[in-house]
Amino acid sequence: MVQTKRSDRPSEGADAHQAETADTQKSGKGSRRGRIFDYGELRLLLLAMLAERSSHGYELINEIKERFGGMYKPSPGVIYPTLTWLYDRSYAVIELEKGGRKRYSITDEGRAFLAANQAVSDMLMARVAPKGNSKSPKQLVGAMDHLKRALSLRIKLGPVADSVIDQMAEVIHSAADQLETLLTAPPQAKGAMTSIAEIATPNAQRYLRRLCTHFHHRTPVVSDETSGQFKMSMGEVRMEVVGDALFKVTLTALSAEKIPEMEEIIVRHLQETAVREVLEIHWQRAER
Repeated sequence: MVQTKRSDRPSEGADAHQAETADTQKSGKGSRRGRIFDYGELRLLLLAMLAERSSHGYELINEIKERFGGMYKPSPGVIYPTLTWLYDRSYAVIELEKGGRKRYSITDEGRAFLAANQAVSDMLMARVAPKGNSKSPKQLVGAMDHLKRALSLRIKLGPVADSVIDQMAEVIHSAADQLETLLTAPPQAKGAMTSIAEIATPNAQRYLRRLCTHFHHRTPVVSDETSGQFKMSMGEVRMEVVGDALFKVTLTALSAEKIPEMEEIIVRHLQETAVREVLEIHWQRAER
């Protein structure tokens, strides 16, 4: 039996922000820690995977895990609300099988949505490691085992002060954030150039929203409340809200000659958005 869309209202189990239009790809207010993909990106990734073949939720979870060589596995609490969002938007249908299992398939509306966001979809699929790389590298397995032993041995020695536990958690979170950056960074061609600006401002979220909204009219934009990214003909733009008073912009150009033009475009739009605030924008360039 195939279930069609139940109503225009989003499921109660989905995050409230998942009811936003997929154009801006917004999702909840929390930190991105622990998530390789934000909700907006995950919607497109799952839809692209369903375009290849219909699947159960757990099959999608395991496929993503395999593609990352076991280094990342999305939780059911992330996958199923996202599938529900696709279903409520009529981008996917559900076929009920024996035992109550649900098989998800893409619809014509879903294919049209995917086609409209093809550039971002291709970028996300390219971000995921190929299935052939199913074994975790020995160096990473050894490092993970080292971390487990260090934690296990220390905790077995006796109670650990709350302040120390907080510091330990922060160290692990910091390492996870750095790993996430490495894993999600798209492969760069030889000679590619990056330019990074860390802009001190209490209005970082406003600038993020305004730039995402503006560039959405020209190119597919994937964003949530703390980050956004889109492609230009010259390269890629990634934006992050860091803490309470920092807006970080990372430009990646296909060649060094394109960087000044990309910097000028971003600076111009930021200055137009700032109005009363004077932004100090200093770019740091590096060759990849």
